[in-house]
Amino acid sequence: MTSCNPKSPIRIDTQQLELRQVSLADAVFLLDLLNDPDFLQNIGDRGVRSEQQAENYLKTKVIKPQKFDYLGLWVIHSKAEKRPLGVVSVLQRDYLEHLDLGYALLKHARGKGVAYEATSAMLEYITQNRKVPVLDAIVKPDNAPSRGLLTKLGFHSVGTVTSPENEQLCLYRYRKA
Repeated sequence: MTSCNPKSPIRIDTQQLELRQVSLADAVFLLDLLNDPDFLQNIGDRGVRSEQQAENYLKTKVIKPQKFDYLGLWVIHSKAEKRPLGVVSVLQRDYLEHLDLGYALLKHARGKGVAYEATSAMLEYITQNRKVPVLDAIVKPDNAPSRGLLTKLGFHSVGTVTSPENEQLCLYRYRKA
């Protein structure tokens, strides 16, 4: 279920989670996420090591005017725990043909169905409410859990793509039926 209010940011609610667009108030959480060992290994080092750097990263790289209001980072917030668990991203990458759906979770949130619940809610929102028929997803070849999640969501492997950092990534694509 999605609730939209023109005077407030978009929010997507699921049974256990709330997805909302990232804000400056998320700097401490983002600092933890960006320095999680699995984030560094599977997504990359953003060079953010302090709360001030996290705020600057949010201001310069994350919170910016977008072509569409659903682009960017969305905080995955646990309703029960009342704390952020990770992010879902909807990004336009120069080297991909379609919007890119991604996610990252803090260690304590992994293996509990959070990634599936959050990404499937975002996938539904983007394809049904925003009428985006095709999305891409990229993942490192050795990241079996993320590759499995993409398959479970209905994405299909369509080959590989080279990132701007010259890294070979698996490319998955979702087409709304």
